[in-house]
Amino acid sequence: MKKILFLLTIASGLLVASCSRKAPAFVNSIPEETIAVVSVHPMQIHSKGQLNTLEHLKQKVRDEVWSAVLNDPLSTGLDMNEYSFLFVFMEEGSPVIGVVSGMKNEDKFIALLEHGMEGIRDEFKTGEGFTYVQPETEGIVGWNDEQVIALAAPDPEELPSGYLETKLSSLFHPVKEESVASIVDFKDFLGNMKDLNFWVSSADLQEILKELARDDMEFDFPMELYGNYAQVYVDFADGEMKVDGETHFSEEVEKNLENVLVMNPSLNKDMLELAPGNDLLLGLALSLNLEKASAMFRQMAPTDLGDVGSKVESATGVPAKDLLEALTGDITLAVNGVEGQSLIPVELFIGLGVNSEAIQEKLMDRVDDMAPVEKSGDFFVINFNGNEIYSGIVNNTWILTNCKGYQSSIEGGGLEKTLLDSRFADFADGSSGLFLNLDLSSYPAMLHSLLASKPVQSAWVEKLTGSFESLGASGSNYESHMVLKTTEPGENSLYTILKMTEPSE
Repeated sequence: MKKILFLLTIASGLLVASCSRKAPAFVNSIPEETIAVVSVHPMQIHSKGQLNTLEHLKQKVRDEVWSAVLNDPLSTGLDMNEYSFLFVFMEEGSPVIGVVSGMKNEDKFIALLEHGMEGIRDEFKTGEGFTYVQPETEGIVGWNDEQVIALAAPDPEELPSGYLETKLSSLFHPVKEESVASIVDFKDFLGNMKDLNFWVSSADLQEILKELARDDMEFDFPMELYGNYAQVYVDFADGEMKVDGETHFSEEVEKNLENVLVMNPSLNKDMLELAPGNDLLLGLALSLNLEKASAMFRQMAPTDLGDVGSKVESATGVPAKDLLEALTGDITLAVNGVEGQSLIPVELFIGLGVNSEAIQEKLMDRVDDMAPVEKSGDFFVINFNGNEIYSGIVNNTWILTNCKGYQSSIEGGGLEKTLLDSRFADFADGSSGLFLNLDLSSYPAMLHSLLASKPVQSAWVEKLTGSFESLGASGSNYESHMVLKTTEPGENSLYTILKMTEPSE
């Protein structure tokens, strides 16, 4: 096992070796049955992350191969001007993991193998046009003067005898029409790659889910899942990390979109106009077609949900079925900071799309047993330990908030600043949106006092958020977008993130 771990380290090292925008020819060595691919710009990652300057990281990496990669990627013998690819496919129901990369200097690569495993040259074998070594049954590495291919099988006993040798040989003699590069969607993926990229096929998804599921769960999708793909691209830019995702559906799924796509086309903008955005700490919105979502959930999940429904009715006073029918699927949450030493240091807004006022009335009856409730115009005002909480239905939105003067603002013509006037607006163009303020210095003083009283938790929070300014994301049925902004706009985001591993001075 020690030798195979070394070979897997070599395979991982292959992922630190490229910076070209053009896909290399050896991409044809990735088989057509592949269900997932990770591609990376290793040299770009090395330079953007300034890996050779991170002393603590180098101290942690005691393995000689990884140390060589961090200090001098060229010493590996791998081609630094090409992408490297990690791929996964299923064989006999068991996963097989592969890595393929370009070769620049075969002698250096062999020297790297010998440096890591004494006497390994004695185990070299010759195939048709390549050399390979398989010190243990779990993995194999082959190479020639053009490329390096590594394969690993976590469960080798599930595979036919000699499988890895046979498969490796076939990958060194690929048929282009039988490689993943023959798939149109993968060609599209190759043309859009950034620093770190992911490509996933749904071909074996149903079988994989069945393997992972409990005995009482069934995954019977209403259609075939072949021909559906997802792509994710990660770009480490100065001052921010950007992650973009796309989903491409097959013709069969396209014909059944009414049953599959559970997100509404866009957010409920009227609801966003009702949410305050004065000093936004957190904004979250979602527009979901509950009827489609519940139908898909019933088809995929266990039919027996136990006593969930009775628990919902016990907590709310409303039968779960009535509650589901009353909601439209539009949800908005806004958390704003409050200046001064307020008892509650944040203003919370919850908006739920509804098509009936009966649900609010039933819940107010339940609340009235726990706290004083007073009707005021279109709102109920709940007195909770001296704090007023407003509950009202405006434009088919059920509002629950502790924002001071909220009722008078709404009845007086609207809020001075809404979510659409805040930084959340940059992420409100899809079916879901998120903005999270990670700059703790802008948070209310009371929250700082609470953190200061718990030094261990405070240190962790500061460690995790000190380098970041904000996180924003948006998504729809077909696309997603995320931006993580750092506190160092003139510094590459990857380096900013990796510096977090360095101990504080």
